[in-house]
Amino acid sequence: MLQRHHCFRLLLKLNGAVSKERPLFTAIMHSLTHYKMVPGEPALRPAILALLGENDLPVVDLDESKVLFACLDNDEVIGTGGLEFFKDCALLRSVSVKKDVQKTGLGKFIVDELEKIAKGKRINRLYLLTTTAEDFFTKLGYKTIDREELPIEIKNTTEFTSVCPSTASVLRKLLL
Repeated sequence: MLQRHHCFRLLLKLNGAVSKERPLFTAIMHSLTHYKMVPGEPALRPAILALLGENDLPVVDLDESKVLFACLDNDEVIGTGGLEFFKDCALLRSVSVKKDVQKTGLGKFIVDELEKIAKGKRINRLYLLTTTAEDFFTKLGYKTIDREELPIEIKNTTEFTSVCPSTASVLRKLLL
């Protein structure tokens, strides 16, 4: 086992992942530490809706009752997320990342922050519908479920009844 560890470490070192510099890793981790999630105040709403549109996500039903968040980098909206709260569950929605910073861990950062917010409100289950990001959410611990397993509150949302097609994947994560 010890030898396998050293071979793996050598492989990482040869690829630059263990060097003192680690430029890509360091750059990604540094950037994630200065991002911040903030409530989608009215002044931020146009930028949030624009980013959702750039990522081909629906905005038609995003009225003031939907809780939106913006991920900021020096006051620029570079990511979004939203939650619709119910008694003990919530619908996770509108997760998007600016195209030039995709694949940097920012999407995971946004989902992690939204999960913390949900836990703080004593939500024990998050649900989502997606037509394009099932693999992404599965890697974050979400499980694909049948549409029939959704609680009635989620089934009654506009996202479920009219915004997302009936072919959208339905996922759930239990928050512990």
